[in-house]
Amino acid sequence: MEGPYTLEDYRKLADNIHFIRIRINQDNVSITLQEVLNCLNELSWISRFDQDYLRNSFKKRATDTITYITNNIINGTEDEVTTDSGEYVVSVLSKKTIVDKLDYLDIPLAELIKEKIVGNPGFDFYSENKNSIMLFGEAKYVSNTNAYNKALEQIEEFVNIGKDINDIASVDRFFSEEALDNANKGDKGYIAAFSSTEIKTDELIRNIQNNVHYKKLSSHKELICVAVTI
Repeated sequence: MEGPYTLEDYRKLADNIHFIRIRINQDNVSITLQEVLNCLNELSWISRFDQDYLRNSFKKRATDTITYITNNIINGTEDEVTTDSGEYVVSVLSKKTIVDKLDYLDIPLAELIKEKIVGNPGFDFYSENKNSIMLFGEAKYVSNTNAYNKALEQIEEFVNIGKDINDIASVDRFFSEEALDNANKGDKGYIAAFSSTEIKTDELIRNIQNNVHYKKLSSHKELICVAVTI
């Protein structure tokens, strides 16, 4: 394994439900951590804005956050994923996998585009599918644990309190008008990204499908579960 991760499995569990499993480079974790930093530092998305004030504002937000993460959370030379760095690994690699595998819209992480530097209360990342549906992603990392319940439970809680709708005001510039209109009508999707153990994939899928939060969220326009074996 030479890259930061390997795509191990992809399945459609229903017309609107995807399951993806990836494995980080466990032979050289520093490669994975460096890839996370590289993805965070990729700021070409700022150039999509015509107004100077928007470009400068987003650049300031993003660079402040990246500096903090680099200095305090992730070091590309480390040889293990920690509690602090784990959620970034899950977020960044899950988003990258969805963009690469499903060809969905690549949108910067929430912490790069929202006001607070780190620890934003709300969804961790976003995308838009080919049917103009906004996808709200939540990432959970728990060492040596299949953290799907935590991710799915958090999504359900956010949906119940309208956190997805609340987030739209901070990220609307990155989505199509049609996707925003669909979300306003209640047509939305969700991404549960989570750390996983060496559990067999078939068993992991069965456990997820029996999860009460999964069953509730499966009624939405799309649900993507991304297992990141760490």
